[in-house]
Amino acid sequence: MENNKDIKSIVDRTKTQLVEFYNGNCWVTDNFSNRVLSLTQEIALKKIQGHSHSVAELVGHIVAWRNFAVQKLIGNNNYDIDDESDVNWSDQHDWNTLCSEFESIHKKLISAIENLPINKWNAKVSGRNYSFIYLICGIVQHDYYHYGQIGSVLAAIERMQNT
Repeated sequence: MENNKDIKSIVDRTKTQLVEFYNGNCWVTDNFSNRVLSLTQEIALKKIQGHSHSVAELVGHIVAWRNFAVQKLIGNNNYDIDDESDVNWSDQHDWNTLCSEFESIHKKLISAIENLPINKWNAKVSGRNYSFIYLICGIVQHDYYHYGQIGSVLAAIERMQNT
């Protein structure tokens, strides 16, 4: 079990990773805002053979799980999501709305992280068998995993347009 100084360090580092992923100096490639939120609706909604989801579907999925994290961090113990939830892979067809939802949930996530008392980070998330630290570290991993899928979809779209 970590002490408060270690917990604060983990939380601060994870929050920095979330901010850099969204609109900072992302170590992988362009940050999410520059590379994804700037896409046109036509590109974002495009379905490509060999890929299960469009960029918009992947962004909606990221939003859904970030919202789950926010709900748990703010104490909404009744909120839940799983692989079968309607919000997990929504059919959002308005790209501008989805981009606004991402921006909004990003701000809410950062705020919820900043407002969770240090003594609660090792507590278990209600309805889950893991801690709040595990949850926010998992959100970073989840974001990058699906960002990689988005990159793959965008590369396929570019190849298709160049042939």
